[in-house]
Amino acid sequence: MRSERVIRKLRPDEINSFDLDFLNFQTTEEVPPNEGFIGQKRAKEAIETGIRIREKGYNIFVTGMTGTGRRTFVQMMLQDVAKKLPVPNDWGYVYNFENPYEPKAISFKAGQGRRFKKRLEDLINEVVEALNKSFESEEFARKISEMEEKYALMRKQLWESLEAKASELGFMVQLTPAGVAMLPVVDGRPLSPEMVDALPDQAKKEIEERQMKLKHLVDGTLYRIRKLDIEFRKSLEEFHKRTALFAIDPLFVEVESEFENEGVKEFLESVKKDIVENLLDFLRMDARERKEIYMRKYSLNLIVDNSDLTGAPVIYETNPSYSNLFGKIEYYVRGGFLHTDFNMIRPGSIHKANGGFLIVEAERLLSQPYAWYNLKRVLMETQISVENLEHTLGISNTITLKPEKIPLDLKVVIIGTPYLYELLYELDPDFRKLFRIKAEFDWEIPRNELNVQKYVSFISSVCREKNLPHFDRGAVKRVIWYAMRNAGNSTKLSAVFGDIVNLIVESGELARLEGSEVTTSDHVLKAYQAMENRRNLLEEKYDEMIKTFDLMIEVTGSKVGQINGLTVLDLGDHSFGVPVKITAKVYLGRPGVVDIQREADLSGKIHSKAVLILEGFLGSRYAQDFPLSVSASISFEQVYSEVEGDSASLAEALALLSAISKVPIKQGIAVTGSINQHGEVQPVGGIVEKVEGFYRACKTRGFDGEQGVIIPKANAKNLVLKDEIIQAMKKGLFHIWTVETIDDAIEIVMGMKAGRVTKTGKFERNSVNYLVYRELKKMKKLLDGVPEERKKKKRKGKK
Repeated sequence: MRSERVIRKLRPDEINSFDLDFLNFQTTEEVPPNEGFIGQKRAKEAIETGIRIREKGYNIFVTGMTGTGRRTFVQMMLQDVAKKLPVPNDWGYVYNFENPYEPKAISFKAGQGRRFKKRLEDLINEVVEALNKSFESEEFARKISEMEEKYALMRKQLWESLEAKASELGFMVQLTPAGVAMLPVVDGRPLSPEMVDALPDQAKKEIEERQMKLKHLVDGTLYRIRKLDIEFRKSLEEFHKRTALFAIDPLFVEVESEFENEGVKEFLESVKKDIVENLLDFLRMDARERKEIYMRKYSLNLIVDNSDLTGAPVIYETNPSYSNLFGKIEYYVRGGFLHTDFNMIRPGSIHKANGGFLIVEAERLLSQPYAWYNLKRVLMETQISVENLEHTLGISNTITLKPEKIPLDLKVVIIGTPYLYELLYELDPDFRKLFRIKAEFDWEIPRNELNVQKYVSFISSVCREKNLPHFDRGAVKRVIWYAMRNAGNSTKLSAVFGDIVNLIVESGELARLEGSEVTTSDHVLKAYQAMENRRNLLEEKYDEMIKTFDLMIEVTGSKVGQINGLTVLDLGDHSFGVPVKITAKVYLGRPGVVDIQREADLSGKIHSKAVLILEGFLGSRYAQDFPLSVSASISFEQVYSEVEGDSASLAEALALLSAISKVPIKQGIAVTGSINQHGEVQPVGGIVEKVEGFYRACKTRGFDGEQGVIIPKANAKNLVLKDEIIQAMKKGLFHIWTVETIDDAIEIVMGMKAGRVTKTGKFERNSVNYLVYRELKKMKKLLDGVPEERKKKKRKGKK
């Protein structure tokens, strides 16, 4: 226990105290706009580390509160880095002449993909034109005619030779649709089968023998004619190929020389070979069909075109669905059936970000079926292809493509909440391997001169960007006050810039509406009040219930065993403080403190722990020479929802000490703070809401000049209060005290000294601690005087 106690009542000038004297400006129009970002050194260093390490697995997960500018910060950082990195290759798919269902991937230096696509289109047009011109020329027709005449002459000679040999054997030969007819000839006249049958047997035998010899000659001649036909077709085909090659080869050579790329060279050779080998199909088609089919088959599907980039790509995918990330294969209908080819391959964000950075929101990514699973797979394999989800899952029998995989060099940045990070880290082993860099965004930054200066520049930036009336010094100071209030700490500034921007915009628009050339402090204050009014309906309802005594809060007078505690209701977009009556009762019985909230299942674990700590405090301070022999109950009156937290444990302890000592507590003073077993007061949350909540209650019921709030000393820095409360403090209507121990609070709320331990080991007489000790000892003696049988009955009754 301290030898000296100092109870501090805060002065109004100690709260919200800051100035802008170190800055020389009248309005933000004179202040250069902010360049870069405010604070977040830790996050910046983490992201820089992730960017610097190019090894697999060093992707980045950015966590922090929504509104802290995570996405903007990450995009700015990555874009700055990306400018200094080389532009990655273009990528495209082309027809695979060996297996059309497995399109081939070709890479190009940045910008060459688009140039090659256009050059390829021009080449195919030139090829079609050159082939049309060659095959429709007089020279080509003359050569074909000469070849046909030569073939016809050789065929005729073979036939005439056969006819002559047939004549020598007494036959004539005729070419019919069914083959070659061999007719015997007598006296220059062919004999019919009936006439042959009428001849003597010897004559018929001689004719058959000669016919057999002729058949061999016919077969030999027909074989030579067929061979001649094959040779003619081959020579004709070779002539077509030579003609085609002569026409198109210079065109291909010219294109190949423009692109020093093995993939391009291989593809162009395959195109040229395919054209030459399928000339008959070309000749059978009309001019329109030729161009349409050639343009589709011999084209480049350029899925990644980096020609407009000046560095590595930075892609922010707003809708990270499976197809948006990994691409898809589309289909077209022809003849009532679905068809596809390499031209129907569509890229995803990962293809476009390859060689650079991809940014996605964790919640959106995880809500898309199989997107997270496939992202992990491609990051592990460092390869990316295109496959529709239904084929990945094996639930579609539609014919599809299997495009060649593309090497992946990608840094993924996922932005999410700390909760999602913890879930993934604990439940997904792959996550730890792939996202080894965690970048945490702070929700607050120190309120120093540098950061205040940056804040002013930030206000200037928003005014310029949104075309708002610039802020004067008073308006800037009010925004800084709001930033401190949002941070919940007068030594900090809020890093939740989304909320700050909203206030700036609404203040500026209000100034514009009023026809003001600059935004003033009044405009900011009105905008802030308007923002609150849109969200504080429930707060006003509580104030109304206090006014009408539906909430039985007392803010004047004194009561034994009763104190005003303070709670905070958090609605998500708005939180506010509400006073709550805490009562304590003591009586003879089994030692211990009964938490009525806990017994009614309305107490959270932390609050239950706080009550147990309170028991420890009572025993350690007052029961060193005798056991506690008192039963006590504590209740939060008119509270019908769960009570959680330990911030009311100081108030509970004071109410209990008042009930034991019978010393009344001033009802005009509310108390917040937690205590430990040594009676030391510990800081709690929601200080601003609690102070303002009790202030509203006192204002509703009427001030008496004695009202105020006791808070832990460590929470003094958290006070960023409204002007109305500061003015009430200046007028002496409302007060705020800071305490370090429960003894400090005792003297304020009970108006009586707490009482130190003297040299005799006893508490000072006529002190609260002395009275508590005396009453507890008296209860012990009373309980000792009860016969054993009555004790048992009493205990049984308690059960």
